[in-house]
Amino acid sequence: MIVVDRPGFAGSEPAECVPQIEVQAQALSPLLAPVRGQNILLVGQSYGASVATLMAATATRPVQVLALISSYLGEPGPTARLLVATGSKVLNLIPRDLRNAVVEISGQGAQMPMVRDALMSVRAPIHLIHGDQDDLAPIDAARRLADAMAAKVPIRLQCVEGANHFLNDGPVETLLGALEACIPRPPARPTWRWPTWLAPLKAKPLATLGPVTARA
Repeated sequence: MIVVDRPGFAGSEPAECVPQIEVQAQALSPLLAPVRGQNILLVGQSYGASVATLMAATATRPVQVLALISSYLGEPGPTARLLVATGSKVLNLIPRDLRNAVVEISGQGAQMPMVRDALMSVRAPIHLIHGDQDDLAPIDAARRLADAMAAKVPIRLQCVEGANHFLNDGPVETLLGALEACIPRPPARPTWRWPTWLAPLKAKPLATLGPVTARA
């Protein structure tokens, strides 16, 4: 499992915000370099859902599953609206990560058509994992997205009861359980059946079928 800080956050450079979703996706895409025998479950959380979507759409090697957790896709809830409205007035006074988050959200709307087009081009199964108490990115927005895309791409919405926007900060069992539910199960091994024309042989004891001669 590889977990990264997106460009402009925590331990990742640069210090300033990188508002272009496409640039962030390009910076993180080397993580998807092909490795023999490895399947990729690509996860994007909150604003990172847009970044992960572009990564999956442009990957040189297809990802097997795209999971979008608490996806923030341009439709803010009440807490997000308050964050942007307040943070925009005091950008120079708030911590770097919070400042960059406000700048990102403020400029995301104009980039959403590109993100939605990219989502439509992803051929891997898409899983939307969302808490029903999310007041930053309402689950209703995820439902509308799933309903609008269901006829065109393989997409599934998983509602997590009682969870808020920060599923990644909640009980680890809940998050891992949601992610494991996204992993496709291997196909069942085919069961060999006797052809109908061999049924008489199946019914006879082996000893009655006559001698067997082996030749070198």
